Amino acid sequence: MSMTGYGEAAAAIGNYQWRCVVQSVNSRNLDIRFRFPAALSVLEIRLRKEAQKFVRRGKVDVSFSYALSGGDGDEILSAYFNPEWVAGFCRAGEELLDSLDWQANAALRASILKSAFSQREAFADTELKIDCAADKLILLFDAALKKHAESRKLEGEELGLDLINRLTLLDDFIAAISEKAQSMPEIFRERIKHRIEVLIADKQFDLDHSRLAQEVAHLIDKADISEEIVRFKAHIVQFRAEINESSTERKGKKLEFIVQEMLREVNTVGSKANLLEITRSVVEVKNELEKIREQVQNIV
Repeated sequence: MSMTGYGEAAAAIGNYQWRCVVQSVNSRNLDIRFRFPAALSVLEIRLRKEAQKFVRRGKVDVSFSYALSGGDGDEILSAYFNPEWVAGFCRAGEELLDSLDWQANAALRASILKSAFSQREAFADTELKIDCAADKLILLFDAALKKHAESRKLEGEELGLDLINRLTLLDDFIAAISEKAQSMPEIFRERIKHRIEVLIADKQFDLDHSRLAQEVAHLIDKADISEEIVRFKAHIVQFRAEINESSTERKGKKLEFIVQEMLREVNTVGSKANLLEITRSVVEVKNELEKIREQVQNIV
């Protein structure tokens, strides 16, 4: 499963057409951020728990928006405002003016009406009405989350195919390094022999071939990369098995760790094997591993 995904769903709820969008990018942990009308804040805990059923890791942005779907007369009025509450507020204001023996002129009535619309209860998306539509909004959120999960699964499958192809390249590079490493004893022997012959060209003493063999053996032992190659191949097998494993539990962090171990082994190979051909292959391996690490960072 990729951490990058997009899901969108829409539904008619009451007089409104609601739209929910869920989109995510990669992150080390789970970070869910909501953008919605203030009235939906009473549902945030429920929405967060619902999201955690589908998403385990990533930076997730959730947005809810709505628009009036239609209607006429009182239906439209009640969709925008809470007319009963506004009327009650205004009547209470006029009763207060009467109790103070103040004349309720147009300016005071306008002031009372303005005060009414400064209150949250004057609008249709009050907590009471949101509570009535809560279950439908949760279902809308579920629909968006399912589409979001589908897109993450599709991208995850593409990532898996790309990683498998890159593992095949790593197999080829490591096989080439292993083959070149077999010629290291002869190359080192000739290299040391040539240097010694240059040094003793003007001197009157013979080369001790047995001592040369000892020095070559010592250098080969220090430059032996067989253990690193074996471990690297084992990491490839482990990486491939993890990709093919059907479980999606925290796969990304496991793969990141394996890539880190591969980098450690190939760096050791590069420092020990003092051959240009092997160094070139090591650079290619590190380049592929860097690409793999970038891809792995998108996996849950």
